[in-house]
Amino acid sequence: MAITSTTNYYEWLGMADRQEELRETVERIGYDAFRVLVDQLEKALKEVEEGGFDDYAARLAAGERLFPEPSRFSPTWQVVWAELGEKLRWKRYAYEAVSSADREGEWQIVMDNPFTNNEVVCYPTLSFIEAAYLFGYFKPTLEKNEYLRLQKVVNALQLTGE
Repeated sequence: MAITSTTNYYEWLGMADRQEELRETVERIGYDAFRVLVDQLEKALKEVEEGGFDDYAARLAAGERLFPEPSRFSPTWQVVWAELGEKLRWKRYAYEAVSSADREGEWQIVMDNPFTNNEVVCYPTLSFIEAAYLFGYFKPTLEKNEYLRLQKVVNALQLTGE
């Protein structure tokens, strides 16, 4: 079976009876198939919520077990399993830090290094699931003196030019 962008490899990772077929197919097709697998894992990470973290972690572990040397497909994927794991870790952290009752409303991500002349980076008007994903995405790459803030917008005044 040929792997296409519509094949759900993420689903296959959760099915013990399909994992060997997935491994064989991806190994046979190579880069393109592995790319689709990684893209689907990233998409699933964006969408996963509190009740699905353990299932995602199990599928990620299955991917790492099936493809222990992802750099064979591309050198850029040498640490893809660790990167996805860290993103999951910090997204889960955001969910654990903010009670479910407080997750409704508008959120934003702010990043800055107050000891440089670089501009402050802000990702506004996010849902909590989007903000938690970005928190998990950016946290592993923070450099010395940088900070990452996940914050809820309580009051906002917005005007537009005429």
